[in-house]
Amino acid sequence: MLTKIELENFKCFREKTVFPLGQLTLLTGINGRGKSSLLQSLLLMRQSIEYDNRTNKLILNGKCLNLGRFDEIRNTGTSREKPIYFNYFYDYKIENIAATITMEGSINYSFVEDMNDDLVATLTEVEIKGNTFLSPINHRRFYHKVFKDNPTILQLFTDWLDFSSINYTELFQALRDDPTILQSTATWVNFSAIHYISADRIGPQDFYLRSTLPQFPNVGLKGEQTVNLLDRMKDELINDKLYLGEDAQTLIIQTQEWLNKIFDGAKVEVSGSQTNILELMLNSSLSKDRFRPANIGFGYHCILPIIVSGLIAKKGEMLIVENPEAHLHPKAQSQLAKFLAKVSSCGIQVLIESHSDHILNALRIAVLDNILSNEELSILYFSQKIGESVVQIPIDSDGKIEEWPDGFFDQMDKDFERLFGI
Repeated sequence: MLTKIELENFKCFREKTVFPLGQLTLLTGINGRGKSSLLQSLLLMRQSIEYDNRTNKLILNGKCLNLGRFDEIRNTGTSREKPIYFNYFYDYKIENIAATITMEGSINYSFVEDMNDDLVATLTEVEIKGNTFLSPINHRRFYHKVFKDNPTILQLFTDWLDFSSINYTELFQALRDDPTILQSTATWVNFSAIHYISADRIGPQDFYLRSTLPQFPNVGLKGEQTVNLLDRMKDELINDKLYLGEDAQTLIIQTQEWLNKIFDGAKVEVSGSQTNILELMLNSSLSKDRFRPANIGFGYHCILPIIVSGLIAKKGEMLIVENPEAHLHPKAQSQLAKFLAKVSSCGIQVLIESHSDHILNALRIAVLDNILSNEELSILYFSQKIGESVVQIPIDSDGKIEEWPDGFFDQMDKDFERLFGI
């Protein structure tokens, strides 16, 4: 997973700014202070690889984002000659009953203006640092179980065994003109496997088109492929940790179970799989009646892409959700946050951008309930304070927060002081 990101000369971040990440990271704080920019540094990598996996260009306008020209993403106080830096720190483990292989390091990308095309940025330098650690419990058992029974692990281990002794200057000189360098290095941090649900999700539709799933199945940034994916993958089994109820462990059944848990009653049904037209039918109770999405609460449709994405995501992938609280009652917000915490416990790295204190408190309770540890939860507060624009909020093992910066979910207290003279 990614353990840290550093950005420099990118949008509002002129100086090098550090963002420590966890298995689950909550981004919150003042509007316009860079929360979306942090997420965009990841999505730009994904959409560049999707556009052309042999490219050395950063594609600024694509399936995930439309950011305009290069001079619109370069910090306004930065000279034209200075690069934009994206530095990604990773920690990846392959665990086996006989051993654990730990790979950790960083990849720093430098992008400059492309003089022939202002809608892309050109990759000019890649700095790679890393180490590999092997911790076998029993050497004989290790070689038998890991190498003999898992030849793909042998190849991966071989690729990384001498990682720390690589001459990175020579490596870059050999690869700098190779158009596959972006894809080659990006596979180490799995940029191509990012599930992204934007704040701008589509509303209820009368019908949905049935289509072939992409190589990386996902609901689409606006949730536009959710119903199609539910239809095509309805019988796929989901992770045991996310299993609810007594019925089948399939995607369609577990989607319904989680909707039912979050909303205290819900049914979901996709019909029309014999044609190119699909219909989504929902119910806000446990009765047999079904209704079109337009005739049921808006929150059901907004939350559906998040639930489906969490259920289909695989270990090692990433899930980014913007404003999950949209159109949801506080109780539903809390239940959804608990779901996302459980998703993160399955080995999926989750990033949430939210302004909801219900989301925050539910994640704190998830720590209290041991769904994830306080070390696995990173809370980043984006403020207007000079020199501390991004602050990581410490959280105790029981979910308590002792240090509350000014502006960090304190508006309710301020309002109560005004109302009651406290």
